[in-house]
Amino acid sequence: QIKSHDRLGVSKLISQYSRKGALKSALALLCLIRYTTKLLHDEVTGGRVSGSNIQNGSQICRTGFQFLESCLRHKSHMVVYEAARAICFLPLLEPQDLTAAITALSHFLTSSKPATRFATMKTLATVAVSNPRAVSKCNEEFETLIGDKNRSIATLAITTLLKTGSENSVDRILRQVSGFLTQIDDEYKITVVKSLQQLCLTYPSKHRIIVGFLSNFLREEGGFEFKRSIVNGIESLIQSVPETTESSLLHLCEFIEDCEFTMLSTHILHLLGELGPETSAPARYIRFIYNRSILEN
Repeated sequence: QIKSHDRLGVSKLISQYSRKGALKSALALLCLIRYTTKLLHDEVTGGRVSGSNIQNGSQICRTGFQFLESCLRHKSHMVVYEAARAICFLPLLEPQDLTAAITALSHFLTSSKPATRFATMKTLATVAVSNPRAVSKCNEEFETLIGDKNRSIATLAITTLLKTGSENSVDRILRQVSGFLTQIDDEYKITVVKSLQQLCLTYPSKHRIIVGFLSNFLREEGGFEFKRSIVNGIESLIQSVPETTESSLLHLCEFIEDCEFTMLSTHILHLLGELGPETSAPARYIRFIYNRSILEN
């Protein structure tokens, strides 16, 4: 604690104990990994790294990174996980610098301990946001985890797979997601819907399949928040991918024919009034609007 703001003191501490065999305790190594990680982050924020890679920085940066990589080969799973997680969240790293850490984490995805699988899955899901290609090598394990008994792990596996999957794998992933969504609570469904929305932005050519998939779940059982997340997702896709406008409006029209939520029906009618006249065949929406004006209070 006394040395926490002493850069030179912390660096000497790391140099002294990072040598192989200097520390026997796994818990002590965990502390040293965290000290090293904080020091590396401080080096970056302090402007002591030249170029766009942390390994091009000071001697402290190079020594610290080498120590973290050496911990990936430790016999303790705790040490390996902590080192891999630290590397994944370091700034100014190229995707290839993450390879060893992600390979180490992938081994934990088949662990018999749910806590280990969840922690690993959460770390990889976070990395996939900024480096989906680096995480894509674990796609096979993610597909296996979709059937995990722990719903939190399964949800993370699906949302990560939706970020890392290729355009050719979209159809297969959606088939797996379809069976999964019927088994989970609405809060997890909303997370999956957001990932599907991002997938459509990544692969706009798949918009018909993805919007059709989302609209199918508008007709399934689900609460207001879940249905609203789908409607909002489809609406934002209309704004981001204009090609989806006409097919999306038709899906929303079919939904309001048997919608139990007045607020959503009103919102969709407003959307029809705003976007319908700009489509190639505005008259097709008149029947749906007329039905609501006659049948609703």
